[in-house]
Amino acid sequence: MDPARRSTETWRSHILRQLKHRDLSQTSMFQDLIRFYTQLLEKTSLTKAVLSSSNRRDCADSSSSLSSLQEQTSWMKKSTGELAYQVVELQQKIQIKTCFLQDQQDSLQVEKRRLGGVSDACQTLQKQVDHFNLENRKLKEDYDSLLERQRWAESKLREQKVQEEEMLEEMLQLKNQAAARMNNRNERRSRARQATLQKDLQAAARSKVTIDSSSSAPSSRSTSPKPELHVSRGRGQTRLFRSASVASPRMFSSFRELFEKRRGHSVSSLKEDLLYPVGFCVSARVPARSLQVLEAHEQGINA
Repeated sequence: MDPARRSTETWRSHILRQLKHRDLSQTSMFQDLIRFYTQLLEKTSLTKAVLSSSNRRDCADSSSSLSSLQEQTSWMKKSTGELAYQVVELQQKIQIKTCFLQDQQDSLQVEKRRLGGVSDACQTLQKQVDHFNLENRKLKEDYDSLLERQRWAESKLREQKVQEEEMLEEMLQLKNQAAARMNNRNERRSRARQATLQKDLQAAARSKVTIDSSSSAPSSRSTSPKPELHVSRGRGQTRLFRSASVASPRMFSSFRELFEKRRGHSVSSLKEDLLYPVGFCVSARVPARSLQVLEAHEQGINA
């Protein structure tokens, strides 16, 4: 049980005991009064009886009035007792109602205090609600601004992606065009080289070189310096070949010298003069595997 309710019950029982004690004391006091009053009436009736016996002859005519007065007196006694009892009952009821009213007033005061506390709590909660509503409005505004910024950033990102795709397409087109131009240039160069080589081969085929097969190579060189001079001049100008009918080992070296060694006015190889498109890196990443692995025993390292 609640301590406050327990104290209230104790207080009520104490008040009821006090009221009962007061009712008993007042009833005893009124009973004494009624008894004294009845004794007084009896004494008056006795005195009247004595007076009536002494003055019987004088009061013969008033005997009827005396009996009526006695009846009225007895009725008044009875009515007075009843009224006194009713007064006591009414006083008890008034006291009970007064105690009940006091209890009601006390409970009303308690409820008023509770209502005041509840109203204060309600005001505090209302202030908190207003504060939370204000904070929610601020958060909503911040959220809307962030959402707008996100939309703007997404639109800019889409535009950047479109521009990037366009730039990539333009770059690829430029690279393709450059590659096409380079291929055309290389093709023209290769055709020009082939034509020049064809002319040189035709000129070399038309030129005649006499070689003495009976003599050795050093004697032929010493005895015929003019043809060698002619051949060297031909090499310096048009890279002429010896006669194809001579099956000499120097013929292969002449071909090798023609296409590989000398780079004066002669025709060079296609691999050295061709232009290739330079590649560029679009994306890079960390290598997934090693390009070269060396073991310890391969390097001659002993543990």
